[in-house]
Amino acid sequence: MKSGHIILFLFISHLSLAWQQPVWIAFRKDPVFVKAPTFSLLRIRDERSLRSHLGTVLASSKSGSPVRSNDQVGDVFTDLLRSGFRPDSSRVPIIIRVREFVFSEKVKNDSQAEGVCRLELAFDVMRDGNPVLLTTYTARTIYTRSFSQTDRLELVGRKALESAVQYLSNWIKINRDKSPALVKGIKFVLIDHSVQQASGDTVFYSPLRPLSWDDFQAEPRLGSRNAATIFPTFSYEGHSRWVNGYIRLELTFKTFMVKSMSWVRPGSKTDYGLLHEQKHFDIVKLIVERFKQRIVSDDAMDLDDYNSRVQFLYLEAYRDMNRWQEQYDSETQHGLNQAEQERWNRKIAQDLKNAEDLTAIMIANRQ
Repeated sequence: MKSGHIILFLFISHLSLAWQQPVWIAFRKDPVFVKAPTFSLLRIRDERSLRSHLGTVLASSKSGSPVRSNDQVGDVFTDLLRSGFRPDSSRVPIIIRVREFVFSEKVKNDSQAEGVCRLELAFDVMRDGNPVLLTTYTARTIYTRSFSQTDRLELVGRKALESAVQYLSNWIKINRDKSPALVKGIKFVLIDHSVQQASGDTVFYSPLRPLSWDDFQAEPRLGSRNAATIFPTFSYEGHSRWVNGYIRLELTFKTFMVKSMSWVRPGSKTDYGLLHEQKHFDIVKLIVERFKQRIVSDDAMDLDDYNSRVQFLYLEAYRDMNRWQEQYDSETQHGLNQAEQERWNRKIAQDLKNAEDLTAIMIANRQ
């Protein structure tokens, strides 16, 4: 019995070896592209234990053949992806690790095989000189072919790779601002809006465009003892995008006064009075500069929710603005106390200059 088992084993091996003529896949050089790619190819590493082995396919309903590639899989994938995923500041550099790339088939009928191409990839980014796993991809591409149609294997493998990189591109688009592995930090771009409208209800703050009494267009408020009232305020707009591993947060600050809510009484249009109102406007600009500083230096600025944090700091700055305005009017008695008015004029001018200088330094140090 023992000898019979040995003869049977040798006989089966002989039959198997008689059909082991490899099927060679020659990948076409046509590059793989996806629409609006979000990553660039850094390199590809083939981590498969049997790098020359791509599985087994059927040569007929009764025999199989091993699958081989004319070139190394890592080199093939690199050639296919290099053109469509070139380095760009808006793209994430990615290392692709090939964990599995294998074909397997079963008989569908006397003339056809039903096959599966299994592709498993891992995608890494570099952080501090070390690769960090970003995400993985595993897919089974099912196909049918005639036994003689071996060139279909190349098309199936190409489509599997195309689906994988499309998945990654979409994944990065969705997660680029969320994934800690993709974001090194936040870089701020702070912009002051100062473009004036030819005709409009708003005057945007600019040192080159001081206020004039023509900007006070509302009717004087009944019951008010003030000679004039200005309505200054501020707002911000923001949008972000991913650039070279950082969230680039562009914030545009608008410091402005509203003409239709600002007024002056007839007979009160003096240079002294106008300067008092200008200082109200300057206070808002000072608050905006300090708002910028809070944003840039805020330790609680969270990559996952920086929009909410900026909004919180905005509300704090808005409350500061109201406190400053009330204190200014209280101590100057709405401009009637000339000595206090002179002191505040100097204080606001110096504080504003210092704040603008400090903002510029803080932004430069964050670049």
